[in-house]
This record gives sequence, C-alpha cells and structure tokens, in this order.
Amino acid sequence: MRGRVRTVAAVAVKGPITRRLPRKLDVLEGENAVLSVEVRGAKVLGRWTRDGQELPASPRIIQTSSNHTHTLVLVGVTRQDAGVVTFSLGSSHTSSRLRVKCMKQVPPGPPVSVELGTGCSNAALLSWKPPVPAPDTAFTYRLERQEVGTDAWVQCLTTEAAGMVEVPGDGMPNEGDYRFRLCVVSEHGQSPYILFPGSVHLVPAVQVQRGLQDVCVQEGDDATFSLELSTSAQGAWFLNGAELKAKGPESGSRDEVQGYLVQQHGPHHSLLLRATRPRDSGALITFLCPGVHISATLHVQEPPVKILFPQDQVCVAAESSERVVLSCELSQAGAPVHWYKDGMVAKESETLLLERKGLHCHLILPAAQPQDGGKFVCKAGDDQAVFHVTITEPPVQIVQPQDEMFLTAVTSERVVLMCQVSQPRALVGWYKNGMEVEESKYLVLESEGLQHRLVLPSVRLQDGGEFVCSTRDDSAFFTLTVTDPPVRIVSPQDMVSLASLSSERVVLKCELSRAGVPVRWYKDGLEVEESRTLILENEGPHHRLILPAAQPQDGGKFVCKAGEDSAFFNVTIT
Repeated sequence: MRGRVRTVAAVAVKGPITRRLPRKLDVLEGENAVLSVEVRGAKVLGRWTRDGQELPASPRIIQTSSNHTHTLVLVGVTRQDAGVVTFSLGSSHTSSRLRVKCMKQVPPGPPVSVELGTGCSNAALLSWKPPVPAPDTAFTYRLERQEVGTDAWVQCLTTEAAGMVEVPGDGMPNEGDYRFRLCVVSEHGQSPYILFPGSVHLVPAVQVQRGLQDVCVQEGDDATFSLELSTSAQGAWFLNGAELKAKGPESGSRDEVQGYLVQQHGPHHSLLLRATRPRDSGALITFLCPGVHISATLHVQEPPVKILFPQDQVCVAAESSERVVLSCELSQAGAPVHWYKDGMVAKESETLLLERKGLHCHLILPAAQPQDGGKFVCKAGDDQAVFHVTITEPPVQIVQPQDEMFLTAVTSERVVLMCQVSQPRALVGWYKNGMEVEESKYLVLESEGLQHRLVLPSVRLQDGGEFVCSTRDDSAFFTLTVTDPPVRIVSPQDMVSLASLSSERVVLKCELSRAGVPVRWYKDGLEVEESRTLILENEGPHHRLILPAAQPQDGGKFVCKAGEDSAFFNVTIT
C-alpha cells in the first residue's frame, strides 16, 4: 500500500511428526544411544537414516514402534556411530546430531620396589620394578634429582626399561647431598612420583667454563681478573708466584700491589688489583684448584686523554630559537680541546659559545637557527666525539578539524570548508581528489590569521569529492557530497476530479518544482503509453496528459509521479 502500511500473516504447517528428535545428543563411548519420536497416526512406517544412509536392523541397531512411538537404540556406541540421525515419515523428517564422547583414560601407576645404593664411589645406584599392574600402552620412566636443602627438581634421564641405573657425580652442578624420585609417563598421563629412600653425596668434576684473560689497564686503574668453573670449588690466586689470600679489600703483601680483593660466588672467582702502577706491568696472575692451573698477564699503560662521554655519534634535533648544548666529558682535566663545525674551526660569537668546567667541555648555541645546524666535532688528543645537529622550524599542526569531516549540500548552497592551523603565516595548500585546486568564480580561497577557508559560493553537483587542507606536517580531510534538491509537484496539491462528456478534450496538468525531471503517468495502476487517443506533453516544469476525444472507457484514476511525489486525478467520461 502507499506509504509504510503493511499486514503480515504467519503460516504454520502441521506434519505427521508430533514430537521431534532433540537437536543434539551426547553419549559416552560404549553406552547405548536412545532416540525416540512420536507421530500423529498409529501403525505407520517410518525410516531411520544416519548421514543419509539407511540404518538396517542388527544386534547393535534396534528399531521399534509402538502405536504412536518410534524408537531407535544404538547399542555400545563407538566414534564411528557419530553423525546426523534422521527419522523420515513421508515428506516430513526430524534430525539429531549424535556426538560420541571418549572415555577418560586412567594414568599409569607408580613403579615399585625402589632402592638407592651408595656402594659406588661418587655415584648413585638406583633400582626399581615396573608398576603393578603394568600399563597396557607404551610408557617410559622419568628420573629426577634434587639437591638436599633446595626446592627444585631437575630431570636426570628417561628410560623405557626397568632395572638399575648409575648416576655419576661428575655431571652434578654442585657438590652436595642429592636425592632422587621416579614416575611413569604414558599417553594416558603421569603416575605419582616415588621418592628413593635416603640420599647420596656427589662431587662434580671441575672444568674451566670461562678462562682467565690478559688484562690491559691505564695507570691508576683497577685490574680485574675473573674465571668461571663448571661447579663451585675452592681455589687460590697467585701474583708472580706469591699467594694472595682472601683477607679483605685492603689486603696486600711485600708491597707487590697497593691492595687486592679476592672474591668467590659459587663457580665464579675474581681477583681485583687496586690502583695499578707502571711497575706492575708484566705481572703473572695464576689461579689454582684441584684439576685447574691457569694464568694470565697484567699490562699497565700510560693513560692518554680520552673522551669519556659521549662514546658514540650523537644526533641532536631541535626547533628554531631553542638553546642547544653539546657536552664532552674528558678523562683528564686541563687537556687541550678543539671544536670544529663542518670541518672548520668553530669560533666564538654571539651565536656560538665555548665553555670549560673541569672535565666537562660545552659548545652552546643560545638561540639556534636552521643555518646553525651541521656536523660538530670535539677533539681531545687522538680521541673525538661527533655531533650531528639539525635545526628545524616547528611543525605546523592543524588544530581544527581533528577528524575527517563529512558534509552534504544541495546544489546552489554556499559551502565553506575551514581549517585552523597552529602558526600564522603557515603555507597551506588545498587539494580536491588529489589535484591542487585553482581559484575561480565557483571556488574561492581565503585566509585570515590562523584561519584558512575554501568557499564554494554556489555549489554544483560536480563540486562534490574529497578535499584536503595540507600543511608541511599535517592534513585535514573533508568529504563533500552534493545532491539536487528533491523534486516536488507544485500543482495540484490535492486530488483533482474531472467530469467530461464523450468526445470532449480532457487535459490533466502537473507543475514540478524544477525542469528536467523524468515524469511517469499511470492509469488505474498501469503505466500509460502514448497513442492517438492519449498524448503526453512537457514544457520545462509543466507536464500534461491529453485525451483528444475522451470516451467513457478512457475514464479512471490517473497518477502523475515525479521522484517521491505524486498527483492524483479522478476522470469520469459520460
């Protein structure tokens, strides 16, 4: 009907199946699955299928029917029985998805008769027997160790055979008392752990994991020698054959060195020689422990002047008029320092200052400008630090709008797209569909302080598209959609009733709100076609339907339709 009026009817079809199957049925593997339906008629024959295949009667597939009830029983279901089971009666059917869930598997039991033997030197002798009953699937034994006094258990080995294994102490991380536990692992899970009674003392073999290295230091610096063993073990340090005992940070003997510090943290051993002197150069440092004898040499050099900071090239980026400070820290106070810019000696001026405070040297640009940027080098002795300075104008940001704007307009309207930027006198460009716009009588560009506007005084359909207001660093997006105003029938506003005599000329007139809009005429709900008895005319916004010599059969209900608007005429010919 005209407008949004409608009526809806619901149709229900009653079939012969009155109680349907459940949508899904979950059954444990090995149990019976029972599916039952009720039908309207008694003693009717139905058909059971699974995944489209008919289910024949067998000892595992039992089909029964009693009056209105039909039942299917699947005895001892397996995974192969899963699928969509359907009961069909004539053209009606009902289905249920049968899902078979697996039985939960029981993990294996623990091993038995576990014993720990200590008869072997520096080894643990472990024995056990298989679990009772033995698992019916493949399984392995997992052996783990724990150092007494700690919480962590560490896996030693896995084996598929029960019996006896020997765990040597050479592979232990530390010397200490160890205990062991065992479990059984299969595809069904893991058994509880069984703890071997008692513990055994094991001693690992000592090996050098990270050896001593020669050390080269500057005069007055501390020298550190360090090594790492495979396990924690006691050792001794020697300087040119004289033992250095761990007595404290200020220990020393026979004026060999000013002082030393001996430290041990587990397998890590270190020796710190304090304030080395030139006469210490060439000293032989030796570390001894059972199975380990390793030495290194101390080299002491006169310290050249060094730039301690920065060590790497530094990139400095700043905005115009900011204060820029380049700093170098030297290893010696009073050492000569030279600054260069782009290969030329940097000279002090109002725009470049040089400062020196102890070990620290500074080059300062009080109010940096873009032309002040470049490559700066601080040289001290044979060392140098490099700074790459870039001075840029601050970025121009678009303050408003922050998000993309979507605008709609009707032809002939005035449209204004406006951007507010963060800096006055910023360069702003306007683009439409990727092309830079040009001013014309249809497009005007305006700017006033921070405000920039694109004005369309009388927007046209072709003016629609994507506009971009772009600065060097930011952009704002506008999507403009232009449409014609909706067409309306200006006259007539109400239904027109016309009465005429046979053979008279009848004219039906419609005036639209604008010209150039397609118009359709209908009579009694059917679109009319021009003929010698019916003529269609239009002049600009005026449209006419003419009956040159109307006859009684030409009467009826006429409709003039333009866009979403319509005019109605009731014509009677007598």
